[in-house]
Amino acid sequence: MIVELSGEFPVKLLCETMGIQRSSFYSWKKHLSDPSGRTKAFVSNILLFQEYHLKYPSHGYRWLNAKIRLDTGLVLSDPYAHKCCKTAGIKSKAKHYKYKKPGDPYRVFPNLLLSEMQIDGPLQRIVSDMTAFYVKGVYYELTLYMDLWTCM
Repeated sequence: MIVELSGEFPVKLLCETMGIQRSSFYSWKKHLSDPSGRTKAFVSNILLFQEYHLKYPSHGYRWLNAKIRLDTGLVLSDPYAHKCCKTAGIKSKAKHYKYKKPGDPYRVFPNLLLSEMQIDGPLQRIVSDMTAFYVKGVYYELTLYMDLWTCM
């Protein structure tokens, strides 16, 4: 704004009105015309992320950063990659599915095993159930056996 008005009004008056030093205005103006190497690198990295986002729209900043590292050898930190993507407005276009509950967890089924069976002693009728799960990356299978003689 000051740059446009500096042709019509004296810079000293504009700086006094805005409450800034005249040297600050000229320093800012110099940085606009000749940005630092860090700023130039940031802009080129943003353009690189935009180019890769066009190729891989479903990737987030971590995957884009990994792909750029593999293809070009340019090593950027994840926070810096996030900053580049956030500045460029890049968001992954991955599908997010709505969670569906797996049926009714409180549904009670009738006990058909104990209704018409005659069990006279142990180990005549055995039922089992099996489940599988991961704990700290290790796969476990748990099988439970139950004698119906103890349920009567």
